Amino acid sequence: MNLTSDWRGAGLAIDYQIKIHTLSCHTHQEVTMAEPMERLPELPVERALKVISGRWKPIILYYVFSGQKRLSELKRMMPAITQKVLIQQLREMEEHGLVARQIFAEVPARVEYSPTELGLGLEPVLLALCQWGQRHAEARNEAGEVADCIVRPRRDTAPRIFSDVHRAL
Repeated sequence: MNLTSDWRGAGLAIDYQIKIHTLSCHTHQEVTMAEPMERLPELPVERALKVISGRWKPIILYYVFSGQKRLSELKRMMPAITQKVLIQQLREMEEHGLVARQIFAEVPARVEYSPTELGLGLEPVLLALCQWGQRHAEARNEAGEVADCIVRPRRDTAPRIFSDVHRAL
């Protein structure tokens, strides 16, 4: 749904794209909320950066690339993130098609997040950024302070170091 808000006094017209959310809670009540969905930039590189920007999105994707993760698993992997921010980042990535959320009809409810095909397309990009980060640390004589870029396998294979994956590409 698109809405246009015209602020006559200021001579501004703002175009909003509205996304409707219906939330259910433990009392079986449904709450419908509408929030404006920000329009993404037209320049593809700016659009890509906008979709993956944020303190936590690349890190969340890194962990989700290895397979389905529950919210509690992701929280344990990133103890410095608050639950509120984690949920917010996951919802934004779901909205942009990077992760899929699967809700299981269990008590208590179980929710798992997994990468979509579109999201998996970012894996080589994030790994290239990881490799650049390692080169940057080396150039600044801080190589001992950064971790290796490990590709977490989606199948039953051993983890690979990024340089092995880079040769395969």
